[in-house]
Amino acid sequence: MKILTFGTLKGGVGKTMLCFNIGGILSQLDYKVLVIDGDLQGNLTNNMGIDRTREGLLTTYDIYNIDEQQPDPEALVYRSPIDRLPNLDMIAGSIFLHKAELKIASVAGREQILSNYLNDHRDFFEQYDYLLIDTNPSMSIVNQNAFLAADAILLVSDVSMNAIEGAQLFIALWEDARKRLRREDNIRGFIINDYDARNKISADFLEYLKTSPDTADLRELLFETIIPRNVRITESELAALPISIYDLRSKGCDAIASLVDEMLARHII
Repeated sequence: MKILTFGTLKGGVGKTMLCFNIGGILSQLDYKVLVIDGDLQGNLTNNMGIDRTREGLLTTYDIYNIDEQQPDPEALVYRSPIDRLPNLDMIAGSIFLHKAELKIASVAGREQILSNYLNDHRDFFEQYDYLLIDTNPSMSIVNQNAFLAADAILLVSDVSMNAIEGAQLFIALWEDARKRLRREDNIRGFIINDYDARNKISADFLEYLKTSPDTADLRELLFETIIPRNVRITESELAALPISIYDLRSKGCDAIASLVDEMLARHII
């Protein structure tokens, strides 16, 4: 079992989209995949076609709700929400994750709640080849749980200076946190999303990223595969289907499949 967490400190860069579509492709490759929605907005849950208002639905919040006993993973995991992807399961997200932050703020070992839950139920979670965790753009305690548990943190950026700064700030903040938590560096990749080859700004951005001394830290992590701006990817999310099912011949699908190949070649997955 490998755990991959998607992160950065700028919103709207495509973390959820990549988590959703990489999970879909891996499941189509006959890997058993569990995606975990750690974002209180619950966009990944929506992408998977799960109604977050459904009565009795257990969510990520229930892992962190220290006022109640943690749920059995059999009850927590939503099995095969996408009929055509029987190998893809999910733990849904919850708007109540903001309450979890308050509840665990003063708890000893607060950053290890998720890791401990996964270890306590290792026999269950070992059925999965991959756990993919989506986060919101913050260094919250809940997110630190997801980053600490990860074998690989994958940073995601769109074509903007704010996204570069968000990734670099993430690296700096996680460096401090992981040292305090006695965790080795687990940031393994930097993904460029929403690249528009017709736009000179995109070309200038990539040139800056690949040549500037100010971006050397990101350059070491940069994937060769660039994810293009592609309307079919957006349409696939609205249809609650990964792009590999929605439009196998699209440029977006080709790029994400290439990214998965590169991750495999780099032994990230």
